[in-house]
Amino acid sequence: MRDDFAALRFNTAIARIIELTARAAKLSQVPRDLAEPLVLMVAPLAPHVAEELWQRLGHPASLAYEPFPQADPSLAAEENVTLPVQVNGKLRFTIEVPAGAARPDIAEALARHPDYPRQDIARLIIVPGKIINVVLR
Repeated sequence: MRDDFAALRFNTAIARIIELTARAAKLSQVPRDLAEPLVLMVAPLAPHVAEELWQRLGHPASLAYEPFPQADPSLAAEENVTLPVQVNGKLRFTIEVPAGAARPDIAEALARHPDYPRQDIARLIIVPGKIINVVLR
């Protein structure tokens, strides 16, 4: 989001804030560790509203001098990803693999799946993190 603000891409910055608030709305109670950075991220777009929220969070001083939140990439990383498997161009099933899995690991997980075709495979195309295509003869 920091890059979006720096490049004056406010639409994408707003979209990311909306994604974050949608996930936060699913929580029974929004933790303070999420609310405060969210208010700081809203401040460049809606300064008066953000200032009011900042004061309601119990801060006596203005948020104008607070540093912009830093992202922690380790918190955003997913542990597993779900990959769609196409057989002859049609989606047949999905498999779940670790996010950083290499092609051999994905191929091994694919071979263990019960829906994996055991026929003559002409070509196996694996795009890690995206999709798997199986072309039969």
